[in-house]
Amino acid sequence: RPPYFAPFSHLNALMRRSLRAVTLFSMRKHVEARGLAASARGQRAPALLPTYLSDARNVTIYSADNPDGVLQLSIAENHLMADFLVEKLRCLRQNDATDDLIYYQPTQGREDCRRVLGQHLSRVLCQDEYQLDPDGLVIGAGCNAVLENLMFALGEAGEGVLIPRPYYAAFEFDLCARANMVILPVGLGKDGVAAELMQEPNGSNRLDPRIYYPTPEILEDSYRRAMDGGVKPRVLLLSSPNNPLGINYPEKVLEQIIDWCQSKKDLHLISDEIYGGSQFLEPEFHGVGKVAMRMKGNLGERIHLVWSLSKDFCLSGLRFGALYTENEHIKTPLIKLNDLCSVGSTVQKAVMEMLEDGANPNSWVRRFEEENRRRTLERYERLTRVLDDVGIPYLPASAGLFLWLDLREWMDFDVGPTAPARSPQSGKSQAASGAGELRSAMERAMGIESTSFSVADAEAERQMYLRLMHEFGLLLTPGASMRTETPGFFRCVFTATNDAGFEVALQRFEKFGKSKRISPLP
Repeated sequence: RPPYFAPFSHLNALMRRSLRAVTLFSMRKHVEARGLAASARGQRAPALLPTYLSDARNVTIYSADNPDGVLQLSIAENHLMADFLVEKLRCLRQNDATDDLIYYQPTQGREDCRRVLGQHLSRVLCQDEYQLDPDGLVIGAGCNAVLENLMFALGEAGEGVLIPRPYYAAFEFDLCARANMVILPVGLGKDGVAAELMQEPNGSNRLDPRIYYPTPEILEDSYRRAMDGGVKPRVLLLSSPNNPLGINYPEKVLEQIIDWCQSKKDLHLISDEIYGGSQFLEPEFHGVGKVAMRMKGNLGERIHLVWSLSKDFCLSGLRFGALYTENEHIKTPLIKLNDLCSVGSTVQKAVMEMLEDGANPNSWVRRFEEENRRRTLERYERLTRVLDDVGIPYLPASAGLFLWLDLREWMDFDVGPTAPARSPQSGKSQAASGAGELRSAMERAMGIESTSFSVADAEAERQMYLRLMHEFGLLLTPGASMRTETPGFFRCVFTATNDAGFEVALQRFEKFGKSKRISPLP
């Protein structure tokens, strides 16, 4: 389990969840007597998922039939390109039926698909400055599947994964549920507190992205604290472009990160570049593969990449992901583990045909990329124009599908009792006894999160989250679920709804921005 914990909810919420946990425990004992209970590890897995959506289970979601429903803007999906994609997939489907598709396929992925995929990723992630070897690619059922396999092959149970805050909430499930890694959140300072607000010509307040750049000093401090706490860091996991921030890291920052990782003889760097092709503004994207090539001629054995169709091609339903490694020592385990998450032959063939001829500027894939960029940029500009008009601070984005919003001025920080955050734990990966396991499960059932918030601040953010939903019809991702360091930051996925829904979203953000500021910033 992650080494750092602090209460997430107000006492009343904790009491409700505690009661629920005790009830579930009692029910489990009854079921166990009949031999029907799920295993302890089976019950732990869903407890690793973000808890904030439980507050949204009973809300009515916006649709044409429910125009007053809540807009779902928390799921990282791109709904802008269905017209392009449905037409293309229909054409590909007509060319499906060949007899080589009906038998077992290479576990690593079809050779023709890996060849075309390697060309595509070399162009998009490495800007053709580094050519990925198709033999280094393993195709699996989504980015989370190949990332889990990579962790399984690289680390032992209980070893640590350093991840700069804030980070994608589901990393904790992907890395811990079966690979049993320990999440080591890397604090970068206090969001917004240490930030300089850049005053733009139009008078809007925009956060400075530099406060979110990991530095060698920060990484070293987190590494040493983990070692002192009994957890050996095995991997630094970088989300690049960053989710939830929507920023591209400068080349110099990536060079420093690579240098620092290389200074640790047994530390691996994994760059999750699932948004590498989802670019819409400067500064430009620098893939780790390209940066590493410029520094030392190749990725080497301790730098690995992961990618998926889900974001760049809006195809989360196809479950197509890939990892790339040049480490021959882990390739055989990775290929064998991929038996459990292989991609079907017809999907691989469709992807191959969709991506081929990407070097041709007039190909379907290049036209798709340009139109996707245009539509995403149009939404980004329209949303930021509204945010600027009503004075909602945000971090300027250049990639991905989202905006990182600073809503601290609208939060009521006096909603609950003041209490200090819980002191950091030792970092031991698992409790040794059954009592320790039960306590861990109870803590998760009570909504205890890995955050540095006080009880009062955590409840203030939760109340802001609920207010956004129930008063303004906006379902956003709260920063606590992404382990941010300061309450009041939210992720908005501005591509997660159709055009009609987006028009409603603009109106609702305008209404919210004009509402009373409860806690004005200095």
